[in-house]
Amino acid sequence: MENPSYRVALASTDNMHVDQHFGRAESFLIVDVDKEGNYEEIEQRFVEPVCQGGRHDSAQLKRGVAGILDCNFVLAARIGDGAAYELREKGIAAFEMPGEVRDALRRLDSYLKLLEEMAL
Repeated sequence: MENPSYRVALASTDNMHVDQHFGRAESFLIVDVDKEGNYEEIEQRFVEPVCQGGRHDSAQLKRGVAGILDCNFVLAARIGDGAAYELREKGIAAFEMPGEVRDALRRLDSYLKLLEEMAL
């Protein structure tokens, strides 16, 4: 993909479904999306889960977010307020969007296009 519009990290156990809680994710499927909404899988990026049995360590959370700083968006089945805040502080928008990867990306792209239209 020559000129991707944005990059997304998807919390997925199988790279086919957004089915993982952000804090429990051991890996993220990283994809680039172009202006037409087409996507290309870039890599499966392995990370250390930031949630340890329901407890969250601030330093771990910061390290977890640091692993996906090149992404514009995160899609997860669930995401806690603390993680969403850390991501937002780094300019990454997070959405709870469980389901098939292609459907989640289509919903995200439709949402972004709607925002773009509303800004005109």
